[in-house]
Amino acid sequence: MNIPEKKSKRGLFISFGFSLAAVAVVLFFTVDENTVKSILQLKPAFMGAAFLTALAQWLVEGLRIKAVAWALNTKQRPGVRAAVRVSLSTFFFAGVTPLAVGEWPAQIYLLTRLGLAAGEAAAIALLRTFFSKCILVFTAAVLLLQGSAWRGNQALAVLSRYAFWVTAATTLLYILLMWQSELAVRLVDFITHLPCVMRLTSCRSRLGRIPERALQETKRFRDTISHISRQSSLRLLLPLGLTVLYWSLFFTIAPLLLTGFGVRTDIFAAILRQVIIILVQPFVPVPGGSGAVELGLATLFTAFVPAAVLGVFIVAWRFFTYYLPLLCGAFFALRQGGSSRS
Repeated sequence: MNIPEKKSKRGLFISFGFSLAAVAVVLFFTVDENTVKSILQLKPAFMGAAFLTALAQWLVEGLRIKAVAWALNTKQRPGVRAAVRVSLSTFFFAGVTPLAVGEWPAQIYLLTRLGLAAGEAAAIALLRTFFSKCILVFTAAVLLLQGSAWRGNQALAVLSRYAFWVTAATTLLYILLMWQSELAVRLVDFITHLPCVMRLTSCRSRLGRIPERALQETKRFRDTISHISRQSSLRLLLPLGLTVLYWSLFFTIAPLLLTGFGVRTDIFAAILRQVIIILVQPFVPVPGGSGAVELGLATLFTAFVPAAVLGVFIVAWRFFTYYLPLLCGAFFALRQGGSSRS
């Protein structure tokens, strides 16, 4: 597999293009003389804290990937630095493909480059995503039940419930795939024995081994996932705890930025709005949810963020949570693509 450099760069440009266009619209309607005053009064310590929080989040994600591999007892386990590079590169491919369809293939490929089997890499990707979805669904449920984060805003309440139930339903599919991993083997076996697939692979020698390899790696995936039920569930506490820490760091960035701009922040309201953005973003058919995320942030945060600060806050939040990891991920991913061709 080669990294599709041209398509990746095109996705990067599209993502940045939509994002910057949306930011320009928000800034056009919000920037005034008070914006300049707010920027001049910005407390650098909080911007520095947001930057360090973003870096800590990357480190925790690398530790999380390593911890998931440990919990699944894979034969090879990536080092922390390598896992950080994998996570940033995966973030890049998720950010430059519509509906983040490039996330899983990229992560599986990059993990196999570190010596893991494709089935093991798929199991790591599944468990990592499953933990994140569980944390997001749980956080959304607590905030929705708590109520004060959205009370008085009926549209926000409806959107919150919609995002919650859709994500909860997809999480159930992950649970089904984890606890009934034999279904994956049966599905791949069924597909590889379809007459059209058999004709295609039999007439082209280069494709002949694909069904066998696909079934072999799916069985490896099943065996890796089934390791969870054979081991103490305590092994899952480490990656689960790191997942909680990862999202806690993520949700801390917005309050830090708002405090730096001198805006009094309702922590629960800020977290709920970020959860909604994260839950809805994968369903936006634009790379990285660009455009929709910025406009969504403007709509959701306008209730308690002054208009003069809103646009600048959105730029800062997207920089630390999207632009910065996307650019770093692009560096590692495209360098990986160059080394794979040399």
